[in-house]
Amino acid sequence: MKEYSKDKITKIFTLKEQCPETPFTEINVNILYESGKIWIQPEGYGEKCSADGEGYPIGLEIWQGKLRLIVYDDINREDPQIIDLEKAKESCCGRD
Repeated sequence: MKEYSKDKITKIFTLKEQCPETPFTEINVNILYESGKIWIQPEGYGEKCSADGEGYPIGLEIWQGKLRLIVYDDINREDPQIIDLEKAKESCCGRD
């Protein structure tokens, strides 16, 4: 694990194809922790406003007290999809 400061840490993982009917594929993924946020950068993926190899198209942060997922799902659009995860809290589960 590379540590740049107490507030910035990066780590690399390898994702592997999970479907047995699909040809084997691997993608290296950089995970960046910076300023209280987590950013995810699969190799070869990015977002419109960043140079190739520099963008992090997936983020996780707390905004106004709520956990949310930020996804740049189209490299040709500047605006991300933002998914509020508050209804995914375990405390929201209506178990019978």
